[in-house]
Amino acid sequence: METKIIINSEQWTGWLKNNSRYDSFTQAWAWGDVLLAEGKNVERLAVVEGGEVLAQAQIIYSQLTFGWQYAFCPKGPMMGNYEITKLKEIYDAFVDYFKKNKVVVFLRVEPQSFNFPISQFPNFKKTIDINPSATLILDLSKTEEEILAGMHQKTRYNIHLAEKKDLKISQEKNLEVFWVLMNKTGSRDKFDLHHKKHYEKGLQSPMVYQLTVYEDKIPVACAVFTCFANTFTYLYGASDYEYRHLMAPYLLQWEGIKIGKSLGCRWYDFFGVAPVIDGNYDLHHQYAGVTKFKLGFGGIPQQSAGTWDAVIDGKKYMIYNFLRKLRRLV
Repeated sequence: METKIIINSEQWTGWLKNNSRYDSFTQAWAWGDVLLAEGKNVERLAVVEGGEVLAQAQIIYSQLTFGWQYAFCPKGPMMGNYEITKLKEIYDAFVDYFKKNKVVVFLRVEPQSFNFPISQFPNFKKTIDINPSATLILDLSKTEEEILAGMHQKTRYNIHLAEKKDLKISQEKNLEVFWVLMNKTGSRDKFDLHHKKHYEKGLQSPMVYQLTVYEDKIPVACAVFTCFANTFTYLYGASDYEYRHLMAPYLLQWEGIKIGKSLGCRWYDFFGVAPVIDGNYDLHHQYAGVTKFKLGFGGIPQQSAGTWDAVIDGKKYMIYNFLRKLRRLV
């Protein structure tokens, strides 16, 4: 079993399409190109045994204090449902690669299985989730009528209400419109934005779609989606609170669902919601507000294991963790 660098995009994409149910855009070759254009250090790795690819991991290298670095595999690595012994061998292969070829303090991973056997990996330490660990998945193989029927009555009502307004929906890529609305939304809902360059490079990718709702040539809401393999993902949403009576965000979701169907996708991924606790979503979670909105569209909750650090250098990781906690207190 060995870890190899993959340089062929068709080989990479073909394997992903055949070895995952919900195709995460974060592991798509084209999304890696977005990150490279943004200035990130990206590498595509595969664990191979007897000529067969067992797992793939698109890795982002990030700098830490003292010139250290760590490796991050968002929503991955991608692999099949292996028994515990094989699973440990695969992760060991990735870790051995970093020990031999890269000076990294830890490998940050996001296993896609909620039942990932964490207890069998003593060097894994839980960390703050980077990508959402919970999402909603909507089945796009259903007809539009069936999807509408599966929605909450109020969601369906708000979609139809928005359709009756004198609104224009434009499928365009307009960074400035998106940026203005994102800043309004971030200020209103108190969340930090990525750097503008991140959104700029994302919108330049052919896998990314932007929808904007206008009233009298005024942009009132927009949404950004990604399409990879069989999954259409709702990535970002922004709106002007002054125009909330138009119900434009409901219309954007419905239009996004229809675009996903038209592209032949099987799944619509709402990407981030509050996790479910005792049958109900966590009302105190940072995604609680948007969760109520997304649940109205009828998706099925999916939960992954969250974000974990596979510690490679224990002493450096302890120092990194201490400094990280210290910064959060300041």
